[in-house]
Amino acid sequence: MLIYPVPTEVTQARVQLVVDQTAKAQPRILSEDVLDIFAAKNKADRDAVETILDIKI
Repeated sequence: MLIYPVPTEVTQARVQLVVDQTAKAQPRILSEDVLDIFAAKNKADRDAVETILDIKI
């Protein structure tokens, strides 16, 4: 199992979600924050896989 540090983008997206939750933002904004977290995670995963594939070639 590949373990890598949490990218800054994911941490920033999580912090924004907590800030919006604390401010009792509209559900629509909270949903966008959650989607941003998943998008950042997916991008980090894709980048990690690309790095692994580049090393093996």
